[in-house]
Amino acid sequence: MRIAFVSLMYDAAWGGSEVLWAKTATQALREGHEVMISTYAWPQLAQPLQELMAAGARTHFRRRYEPTLKFRAIDWLTRLPRKGQLPEISALQRFDPQVVVISQGGWNDLLFHEQLYNWVRQRPFLLICHNYHDPVRQSETQRLRMISLFGQAREVLMISELQRQVIRRQLAAPLPNTRVVQNPLHLPAHYPIPYPALPDSGTMQLAVVGSFDVDRKGQDVLLEVLADPTWQARNWHLNFYGLGPDEDYLRRLIVFYNLQSRVTLHGHVTDSTVIWQNTHLLIVPSRIESGPMVVQEAALCGRPVAAADVGLVRTWVREGVTGFIAAASSVHALHEMLERAWDKRIEWPTMGAAAARYAQQFPMSDPAADMLQHILAAEA
Repeated sequence: MRIAFVSLMYDAAWGGSEVLWAKTATQALREGHEVMISTYAWPQLAQPLQELMAAGARTHFRRRYEPTLKFRAIDWLTRLPRKGQLPEISALQRFDPQVVVISQGGWNDLLFHEQLYNWVRQRPFLLICHNYHDPVRQSETQRLRMISLFGQAREVLMISELQRQVIRRQLAAPLPNTRVVQNPLHLPAHYPIPYPALPDSGTMQLAVVGSFDVDRKGQDVLLEVLADPTWQARNWHLNFYGLGPDEDYLRRLIVFYNLQSRVTLHGHVTDSTVIWQNTHLLIVPSRIESGPMVVQEAALCGRPVAAADVGLVRTWVREGVTGFIAAASSVHALHEMLERAWDKRIEWPTMGAAAARYAQQFPMSDPAADMLQHILAAEA
């Protein structure tokens, strides 16, 4: 079968939303299917994309928009011979896929890709929604277009039940062909991992794992909480693991709050064992997120979680038993949650063990293999 994977993620060269479709594309190549991938072009190609190319995937890299006259002129000239058709549509037509998978970093990204929106509806396609916003501003026209699009998809894949409930409300539609799927997790070879002993210094090691994208991940709000004099008097160290467009802003914010000695940016860590061996408590201050996968990873590795109430958090975290939940990613709500967590810090090892046991009740299928089976079924 010929399968095309189109990623609409625009803000970074790679991210958590890319893992599901990329691993599914890898699985498809292993099973002998023809694969095409279409993503935005970046100066440095992400390693998983390089591996897909080496495995035989065809590629088309779309130019990222630049607000310059030169960009608009070149864009117009390149479209002229094709009567205005975008290069990615021409590339897809040449490949002639039997099924198309559109991966959205958000949930309605395709609305803003008019030619792709119109083209993909002419053949079998699956739509992945990796995020949601609540509230979200949209017109009735946009709602009706998304309802129509969802209805024409073979399946609409979502990452959590909360995400599906919110989008159903926002569209005032039942969306019967939606399905909640498991994203691939980034787990060590063996888990759970023994809980780290408290060092001689007595410093509690706190961790935030995720893209440096404060609009979604909320690291800025967390730093404001920890800059409070109450927290300055306590013995803790915060470790940020990840990469992203807001790294420079976070570094400036750390200086702004005078937290240079209390916060470390580690960048991306390939071996997640390193993270959990040095973490007493995971904090997830996200403003909006359909996953987040790191909550599942922390629980399976035996770490308590303190998280804002987004996505699947309430499914995986039991307040006061395996972790702590804030009503929202606000200074007040995060402060209250972290106060509860700090008061019970002596119980964190026990809570981590309980989190690992609780996580075992959730069946962990192979997300890539499962998705590929649904893609093959979609062609029929």
